[in-house]
Amino acid sequence: MAVAELEPRQTVKTGPVAPFTIEIDGHNNNDVMLQSIPGCRMRSAISATRYVTDYKTGQPVISIDSAIHLGQLPPTPGMQITVYPDKCSYTIIDPMHTDEDLCDRLQSAINRSTNMRIDGKLRGVPPQKGTLDVDRMKTLCREMLCVLGSNDAKVVKGVAPSIEDVDKLPGNYLLNPGSTIPNTQPRYEKDMAAWVQQLNRTGG
Repeated sequence: MAVAELEPRQTVKTGPVAPFTIEIDGHNNNDVMLQSIPGCRMRSAISATRYVTDYKTGQPVISIDSAIHLGQLPPTPGMQITVYPDKCSYTIIDPMHTDEDLCDRLQSAINRSTNMRIDGKLRGVPPQKGTLDVDRMKTLCREMLCVLGSNDAKVVKGVAPSIEDVDKLPGNYLLNPGSTIPNTQPRYEKDMAAWVQQLNRTGG
């Protein structure tokens, strides 16, 4: 996972938003992309007991693939991200990186139960640190709340702030924080309505 480090601004007063940590825990064992940090893809905790909804019956079921394949793997923790709003910084850790026993058991189970073979040593992602400007930090904090709200993560340290507290952070919400291509859209969400009105007036 490549994570870009963006130029920070000075330390700022953030009020009630204290550091907090979430662990990616996707309801379908799915990875999560954090758009506010370019290139940031985080692995979910992996469990064979995830329930999905059968589209025909509407009943929760465990998929056959999960039962057959994931059921042979040891419980695997998800990657974690901690934000420090007052310092406009974050850290990302992978609990697997420091757990060689888990990695060895996971690699052995994968090699034994699937057609895919892992050569060399399976290890987690090394710890990463980064700094953001106030706009990206504010946007990241809101994005983390959205991930929590979609049941794709859980709080493992600290207390998640309310959206009202995040709204009070310095800076402005970015409109397309994950965009990697040039476009004419405004940088901030707050300018979107005026931009649309201008397009309507000019026929753009």
